[in-house]
Amino acid sequence: MYTPNSAYRIQLRRGTTFRHAADAVSYMSELGVDALSMSSPFQSVQVGEHGLATVSPAVLDVELGAESGFAELNSRLAAAGLALIIDLNPSRMPASSENSWWFDVLEWGSRATYAGHFDVDWASPVLLPVLERPLGEEIEARLLTICFSRRLASIGVAYGGAFYPFEPSSYAAVLDRNETALAAELIGVADQATPKSSTKFHREIACILEKAETAALIELAAHLNNVAGDAGWRDAILDLQNWRLVENEAPEARNAGDSSRTVGLRHEEPDVFKDFHREPLSLLQRTQVRGFRVNDIDMLADPESYTRLLRQRAGEDAFLIADKIVLKGESAISEWHVNGTAGHEFIGTVTDLLIDPQGLSTLQRHWSKLDPTTEFAGDQNHVKANILHAAFADDLAHLVQLLTELQPPSDDQTMLGRAVVDLATALPVFRAYSKNGRISPFYARALRSTAAQLSKREGHTPEENDVLSFVLGVMQSPEKTVNAPIAETFSGRFQQLAAAVAANSLENSHQYTRGPIALDELILKSKAKPDPVGSFHHAMHEKARTEPSGMLATSYSYATKFGEDARMRLLALSEAPERWASAVERWRQGQVGNLVTIENAVVPDAKAEWLLYQTLAAIWPASLLVHDKVGLGMVRDELVAFMASAIRESDGLSLWTGTDKPYGEAVTHYIDRLFADAEFLGDFVETARPFWLAGALNGLSQTVLKLTVPGVPVIRAGSETWDISPTGQFGSHLVDFIELKKALASASQTQLNVLLEDWHSGAVKLRLVQTYLQLRQQRPDLFLRGQYIPLHVNGDLADHVVAFYREFEGQYLIVAVPRLCFAMLKHFSSPFLPLSDWEETSLPLPEQLRGVTFRHLMTGNQTKLGANYSLAEGFREFPILTLVSDDNIFEPVET
Repeated sequence: MYTPNSAYRIQLRRGTTFRHAADAVSYMSELGVDALSMSSPFQSVQVGEHGLATVSPAVLDVELGAESGFAELNSRLAAAGLALIIDLNPSRMPASSENSWWFDVLEWGSRATYAGHFDVDWASPVLLPVLERPLGEEIEARLLTICFSRRLASIGVAYGGAFYPFEPSSYAAVLDRNETALAAELIGVADQATPKSSTKFHREIACILEKAETAALIELAAHLNNVAGDAGWRDAILDLQNWRLVENEAPEARNAGDSSRTVGLRHEEPDVFKDFHREPLSLLQRTQVRGFRVNDIDMLADPESYTRLLRQRAGEDAFLIADKIVLKGESAISEWHVNGTAGHEFIGTVTDLLIDPQGLSTLQRHWSKLDPTTEFAGDQNHVKANILHAAFADDLAHLVQLLTELQPPSDDQTMLGRAVVDLATALPVFRAYSKNGRISPFYARALRSTAAQLSKREGHTPEENDVLSFVLGVMQSPEKTVNAPIAETFSGRFQQLAAAVAANSLENSHQYTRGPIALDELILKSKAKPDPVGSFHHAMHEKARTEPSGMLATSYSYATKFGEDARMRLLALSEAPERWASAVERWRQGQVGNLVTIENAVVPDAKAEWLLYQTLAAIWPASLLVHDKVGLGMVRDELVAFMASAIRESDGLSLWTGTDKPYGEAVTHYIDRLFADAEFLGDFVETARPFWLAGALNGLSQTVLKLTVPGVPVIRAGSETWDISPTGQFGSHLVDFIELKKALASASQTQLNVLLEDWHSGAVKLRLVQTYLQLRQQRPDLFLRGQYIPLHVNGDLADHVVAFYREFEGQYLIVAVPRLCFAMLKHFSSPFLPLSDWEETSLPLPEQLRGVTFRHLMTGNQTKLGANYSLAEGFREFPILTLVSDDNIFEPVET
C-alpha cells in the first residue's frame, strides 16, 4: 500500500492554478516532500464563504487550466518523483444551472436521468428557497424574468444570477398565443423531447435560436415578458414545473452543509458512485494521482459503505484519507477502509500540550468579569440548537414527519422536534454511524448516554422521556418499528443532520464565544488536560496503533480562525495571564473615548475588545515597526476583515449579527483610532514582544512534533515559514513560491545561530522543516513503521519538556521538545533557551540507547550517549533536541 512520507498542501482557485502548482514542484522537491495534496481539480464552485462543491466530476476546471495545465503539473510531478493526492467532494453538488445533473433534474423532474442521484423527495415539486421577496414583487422590480437562454438552450426563469429551466412539455403553454414560426418550431422540438433524448433536444433548441433572426428573438423575448406580467398565465405555467421558487422556505432536497445552494448525493446508489468517480479513478490509473482525500465524509449517508466501495474501486495500493475530525473515544474510522484522517485532531492534541492549564483558568476568570451577564461558552449545545433551527429547519421538519409515520407515543410535533433537537445538539460526537443497518455499538452507547442525561434535566416530563426513548428505539432497532424502511431513513438523515450542525457550530459562532483564547479551534468540548504530557503520549500511542499512515495537520480549511503560528502565540498568553489581562485593561481604559453607544449598548463591548487585542497580538509581524505606515495598513486591514467575519458569524456577542452595519462601522472606527494612537502602538509592541518570542518557540515545537510523531505530516503552502494569518483558511493568501524557493536557498546556507537571532523572518522554521523532511525521506521506515516510546524526564524543568524516541530495526531518533518557556524567554530577544535553567534536567536513557553514537539533527554535533543526557547540553545551540543514530545514512546541511 502506497504511503507518502510527507505531503505539501496547495489549495487551488483564488488565483492559484495547475500551472502555479507546477511551478512549485521543484521547490517542493528541494523542501523534501514526496507528495502534493491538492484540492479538487474538477470543475467546482465556491459555496458560501468557505465551501467548495463539484459542478462536474468529469471535467477538469477550465479556470485552473483544464487538461493543458493539469498535463504540465503531472509531467513535472513525474519528473520529480512526486505523487499527487487529490480531493474528492462527494457529499454535495451545487444546486445551480452549472451543474448539468441538477439542471436535468429541474428540467425533467422524477423522470430525469439523474433523478435518483440526489436526496430529493418527489412527493411534491422541489422547493427552491431563493426569493428574497414574494414572486410578484420580484417580477415588478424586474429582478425575475421568464426568458430563453442561448447558453443553456432552454426557456425558463432567470433570477439572482441563476437559471431554472422549464419542463419541455410546458413549452406549448408558455408559447401559446404566439403565432410566429419561431414559436412553432420551438414547440415542435419540445413536444418530441424525452429525458433520454435531452442532449438532442438542447442541441436542436440551440440550433433554432442560433439561426433565428434578431427581430424574431426580440419578439420571442417580448412574448415571454408578457407571460411574466400576466399573473394568471404565469402562475399556471409555473405550476407545470418540477420546482417551485419560494420565499423563506427550505428545499425538499437534503441540504448538505447548511447551504440552500447545494444538494446531497446518494452514493449508496451504485450508479451515483460510478458516475461521480469515473474520472478520478481514471486519473488514479493513468497519472501521478496515487490517492484521494474525501472531504465532508460525515455528510454522507453511510461513510463505511462509501469507503469500502472506494477502496474496492481504487485498489489496495491507493492512499485514502477521510477528512474527518475524530473526537475522544470515537472508533468509526477504524471500521472504514482508509489510511486515516486528514489529521486535524492533531491541532487539539498539540494545543493541549502547549497550553498552561492554570494560566488558562486565570484568563477565563478575567474574561468572564468583562461581562458577567454572558457565560463562558465552552458548552456548545445552545449554539448548535440555534444553528439547527435557523439553518436546518427543513431537515428537522422532515425528520419529525418521518417520526409521525412510525406511531410515536405522542403526536405532538413540537415534542417530537424537541427530542430530535436535544439529541442532535447534546451528542458528544459529530454523529452516529450505522453498519449493516444498525448503529455501531460505540455510537449506540453515546446515544443512550446522551438520552439518559437529557432525561435528568430539570423539568423534563415523563411524556418527553417516552418520546426520547421512542426515537432511540427507531435508530437502534428499525426492524422493530411499524415501518423499517422509514425508520432506517430517519436514522440515516438524523446522523447526517447531527454532523452538519456540529460542523456549522464550529465554523461560525463557536470560535468567537468560547472564551479568552481558542484551545484548539476544533474540538467541541475540549478542556485543558490535567496531565498534558501523559495525554500527549497516550494520543501518539493511539495514532501509532490505529492509523500510523493517517495524516498530521496543524492547519485546517475553515474551522480554524488563525494560522498555525498565530495560534501558538495565543497559547503563550496562558503562561502570563495576569500580565496580559492587565495590558488589555490598560488599553481598554485608554480607548474609552473611542467607544460609541448604539441602542443603549456600548460598542465594541468589553469581550469584543478582548477579542480584538488578542487577535492583534496573534497577527502582528514581529519585525513590523510602528512607523511603517504601509505595514501598519496591512495589519489594520487584516484585523478589520477578521472582526467583520466575527461580527457576521458570531452568535453570542451582543448586537453581533450579519446585518448590523452600525456595529461593524463602530468596530472599524475603534480599530482606526487604535492605529492612529502612537502611544498605544508603542505600548502594545513592547507588551506583546515576549509573547511573540514564546509563541515562536511554541511554533518550532509544534512543527518538530508534527514531523517526528507517528503519521504523515502535511505542510500547508506558506506555513513552512511563520503562519500568523488572521484566519487559517486555505487559499486566503496567495503563496509566492519563487520567493519561498529563494528563502529556502538562503536559509540552507545560513549559520544556525544567525537564523535563530533573525527568528522573526521565519527562515529558521523553513530550515527546520527542510532538515526534518529530508531525514524522513532517508529514513522512511523509522517514521512510518517505527515504535513511539515515551522518555521520562528528570529534574527541575521536567514539566517543561516532552520527550520520546522512535525505533525501527536498530535505527533510533530521540526528540525532546520544550513547552511553557515564557518565563525563561521573557527577557531575551531570540529563542535561545537559558542553559543555566536546564542544568539539573536530564533524560534517563534506556539500555538500548546507551553507547550508540547520535548526531544532533540541526547542528550536526555527534555524541555517544550514556545513562543520562543533559538537556542543557541538548539545547546548547538549538532550542529543540533531535538526535538521530547511524550518521552514515544522514548528512546534515552545512552550518
